[in-house]
Amino acid sequence: MSTPIFDVEKAPGSAVEAAERALEAPSAEASLYSEAGLKPESVLDSKKALLSWLLLCYSTGPTSSMVGTYIPASLQSLANILGHQPGSLKKCVTRGNILCVVKFGAGEIDYNSYVLYLQAIARACEGIITLWFSGIADFSNYRKALMLFSIILFGALALPFAALTAKTYSVLIATSVLYCFLTAISSAYQTMESSYIPLFMRSPGLFGSGSRSRLNNATLPQKDPLQKRSLIRGARISVLGLVVSNIGGLTALLIGVVISYTRGVATVSGYQNFLLAITIAGCLTIVCGAVGGFAIPSVDGKTRPATNLLLLSIRRFISLIRSMRQYPQAFKLCIGWILWNTAYTNFLSIIALLFRQTLGLGTSDAEYTVWTFSSIIFACIGSISWMLIFPHTKLNIKTWAYIFLTVNIACLFWGAIGISTHVSIGYKHRAEFWIEQLLFLSTSSALRSLNRVAYASMLPIGREAQFFGLEITLDLATGWINPLVQGAIQNRTHNLRFPMIPNVALMCVALGFYIWTDLEKGIADARVAEGGREEVVGDSN
Repeated sequence: MSTPIFDVEKAPGSAVEAAERALEAPSAEASLYSEAGLKPESVLDSKKALLSWLLLCYSTGPTSSMVGTYIPASLQSLANILGHQPGSLKKCVTRGNILCVVKFGAGEIDYNSYVLYLQAIARACEGIITLWFSGIADFSNYRKALMLFSIILFGALALPFAALTAKTYSVLIATSVLYCFLTAISSAYQTMESSYIPLFMRSPGLFGSGSRSRLNNATLPQKDPLQKRSLIRGARISVLGLVVSNIGGLTALLIGVVISYTRGVATVSGYQNFLLAITIAGCLTIVCGAVGGFAIPSVDGKTRPATNLLLLSIRRFISLIRSMRQYPQAFKLCIGWILWNTAYTNFLSIIALLFRQTLGLGTSDAEYTVWTFSSIIFACIGSISWMLIFPHTKLNIKTWAYIFLTVNIACLFWGAIGISTHVSIGYKHRAEFWIEQLLFLSTSSALRSLNRVAYASMLPIGREAQFFGLEITLDLATGWINPLVQGAIQNRTHNLRFPMIPNVALMCVALGFYIWTDLEKGIADARVAEGGREEVVGDSN
């Protein structure tokens, strides 16, 4: 039976002393990269490289926050305005249990289902785009170029929204198309950004000489302190990336708050305040992304085979699936991560729609901007708290995952309780939405940081972008199904609490995969290179 890792206090014996001597030895990672024909990560072993990457993370935050909040809210409002009550031509009400249908293709569907169906279409496109991006990013200098291209395009697609103020069906279609493109492109830059985490984890001089003494105060395993040192460094980088991205989101949402409270009464300006904030967010993404993209150093990868890029992506994806036997633990965690992420993103969209429907479309828009603003603050608190606590606790990293998942499941189940009209709870009151923001967003953000660190620790050298792209690419097979199911349920029931049921089920299944994953074995698998060499994942300075 394998010994659990990351839950044993630092022992003052020979194991830690040997590890300290290993930290002073010349890096074994550089020779590994040389033998594999790769450039060592020393190019990222600087604060300039880290700051450039963090600026890129910041740049995507403004537009990303708009995609998750203001754009769906704008679509919901416009669909409500253009829709009518079923069986009549009466205009739709804007608060409470709203029965409203809007034109969709050749028929009519529930106005909230309209948004959910769009999310299903966008999620399907995500997998196709990520399949291509992640398939070629590990070769030559494509990683930096693709990340810069995807970020600038992401911001550019947000620019037209300020002009989409007309309340017509053609504007609804245009807004829907832009929303789908933005959602699909977001997966590309997320893959590129995340692929830098394992590279930074193998850059031991990144935090300077003072880093060693701080890490020595952490709770370290007796047999292999190098493993947790690498994970602590990865936790810092992962959390910093998410926090900085959240700060970018806060910047855009703060602009939205100011616009909503200064540009006119909500019932007059309504969702049009959101449209202006979306365009401003796109400008921030383009400017900051261009600066950070040109400043970050290039990381050369493998030599590209003599084949066209489309076939290269397909062949690498097939090869990646075949490597499941070689890296089974990484695949288990990846599947659990996918299931959790699907339930997480779908719940966020449902709870946002439910907030505005329960408290009133238009009349609650100003409060909605503050509510969405607070969500990022709570997410930052969750990530930073876990980053600070993790090195000094005896809890292993999987136990933390169980805690976060349990809180997530409870928040989703609470909404499902409110399905019955005879139950007075279940996101039917203002206070419930604010408590949900605190509990769900703080634990979800911490779990996302944890996922990226744990997954990165199990990846083979030279295939970082490919493996990180796997998480989003596999959404092609599963991620679009749940929004589609949710849309169908909503169209039948006209109750946004019913679609929470499949999300509860998904998170419970995800918890099973987290329990099934053997992280210690996964790290050991990653150390064995294809030729039988040891890939050192830990520190080396």
